[in-house]
Amino acid sequence: MHVRTHTARLTGATVLAAAMAVLPATSTAAPDEHDARVGYGGWDALTSTPSPNFAEVTVARTADGVSHLVWMVEDASGKNYEHTTLSPSGGQGPVTRVFPSGWSQLTNSPDLGVNPDGSLRLAFQGSIDGSTADFFSYKGIYSAVSGNGGASWGLAREVLAKPTAGGATLAYLPDGTTIAGGGDTGGFDWHVGAVPEAGVPAAVNQQFTDHSAMNPSLVASGSTVSVVYQDTRTSSIYARQVWPALGTPLQAPGTHAIPSQPIPVVDRPGVGPVAAIEVDNQVVLWDITANRTYRVPGMQGSSNVSLTALADGHLWVAAQGPIGFEPRVARVAASGWDVDRRPTLLDDLYSTFGVAVASASPTRAEVIVTGNESGSSTVVNAQSARAQLTVKASPRRWRVGRAQRVVFRVRDVDGGVRDARVRAAGRRCTTNNAGRCVIRFAALNRPRQVRATVTKDGYDKVRLTLRVRR
Repeated sequence: MHVRTHTARLTGATVLAAAMAVLPATSTAAPDEHDARVGYGGWDALTSTPSPNFAEVTVARTADGVSHLVWMVEDASGKNYEHTTLSPSGGQGPVTRVFPSGWSQLTNSPDLGVNPDGSLRLAFQGSIDGSTADFFSYKGIYSAVSGNGGASWGLAREVLAKPTAGGATLAYLPDGTTIAGGGDTGGFDWHVGAVPEAGVPAAVNQQFTDHSAMNPSLVASGSTVSVVYQDTRTSSIYARQVWPALGTPLQAPGTHAIPSQPIPVVDRPGVGPVAAIEVDNQVVLWDITANRTYRVPGMQGSSNVSLTALADGHLWVAAQGPIGFEPRVARVAASGWDVDRRPTLLDDLYSTFGVAVASASPTRAEVIVTGNESGSSTVVNAQSARAQLTVKASPRRWRVGRAQRVVFRVRDVDGGVRDARVRAAGRRCTTNNAGRCVIRFAALNRPRQVRATVTKDGYDKVRLTLRVRR
């Protein structure tokens, strides 16, 4: 499975498609009506409808902090897309269908964006019935739009780009106009603005063909739009501006693994475009503007990577695969490039085929995987992860027969953590602005271990052992 995570920027004037409605906007009876919360320490199925194991999950966050998820499903009615929401606290909304009935073919790599007025736009390719005579069969990148948070969707009689071989990737210009495209071994094709049905025969995509452009992802940042892609001719990953003018390709540092998904890229506030890629068997964050990479510890050998950016600059990065490699997630500081020393390891399913990450909180993320337990259908699952603390105690060891003052220093990726609670041997302290507090232990007359726990709302609990010895 390939996974794309997309966080759209809300800028510019409203640009909604005119003439919606070959299919009526409809709130198709949901396969699952959830009033659930994605928990910690176990996978929660977001749907009971089976997905092909190559189906991608696309994620977009609206201004209210709600993450919207869309993925492909397949049942007796054909292929369809399902939508659900995750609140900032992990609550799941209803599951709805995008189309009233199944389609003959759908791309497994759709892209979800947020229009300037807050409505949702799903970009995809496919065929409603397999007949090329129908407008909704292989005419290009279509879009389904929802003005009510995914409860109902309508199709516009337009395309965002003429047909491309590489799925669909979507971004927005500063005035809210769409830019969409796709790529393959022949290059990358894109179009600015929607093309009404009558104008499709004469419409022409823009393109570059000097590189192949596998697994492309568009990203808007400031006054430019770029695409990040893999050039199979040089086995390298590139970023290249495509608007307002085609720019020179910028090659990422290092030797690159072949990505098996659209390359995850976000517009990080204060930084610009940042992609998560594999270099020398390591997941790294690529600061495209500076053309520098930063290693993400504990994610060696992954086959799928996902990335999301928060408005305050924090990043969450998740990875999965190959077989036997548990899904995992790590957090990046709000400024700079400090990353959790070790990722949070999540439960392994019998089979997993990809990963996505969603978050509106600097201390909580939801990791989404398509997978299954042994003997069960492949479905979309989610699990929550908390932020991590690191704790140092000084000293960690002292001798019997003496009282001891122990200094605890509690940090996260952003520095010292205030108001963390430390408990040990019936004593406690609370950290100050620098993440520091002190516990004084009375003298002990024999060796023993002293268990300490450190807690802070929104963070995983940390346990450490102090030792009193002869």
